[in-house]
Amino acid sequence: VPRSGYHLAASGAIGRNAYDDEEVALELLASLQPNYAAHIESRYRLSGVATLQPDALLTAIARQRGFLQSGGGVHLLKAAEAVLKDFRSGALGRTTLETPAEFDAWRAAGEADEAARIARKPARK
Repeated sequence: VPRSGYHLAASGAIGRNAYDDEEVALELLASLQPNYAAHIESRYRLSGVATLQPDALLTAIARQRGFLQSGGGVHLLKAAEAVLKDFRSGALGRTTLETPAEFDAWRAAGEADEAARIARKPARK
């Protein structure tokens, strides 16, 4: 499941050279927003986090933290690195990325995919 890969990258279980920090931070924020918007709001002193798209949220975090570039643009890579660091260090609070129900659904989907793969293999004699 692709989302599991993002979760592994967000946790630091995958080496940095194997993923894009901004992409992983966006997926992390999307995973955290439904259940942990208050944690994000508290950490970055923002409001209305639950209603923002992940890219708008990362931009707001960049502005709030002062990650600005010349010309008024925001430095999204620095913001992404900060979000990942805060998640890994626990600065975002106690969170979980996969609920038991989500895990069960992912496992069932994986088992169905594996059964379909096996069914497509020709019988060996």
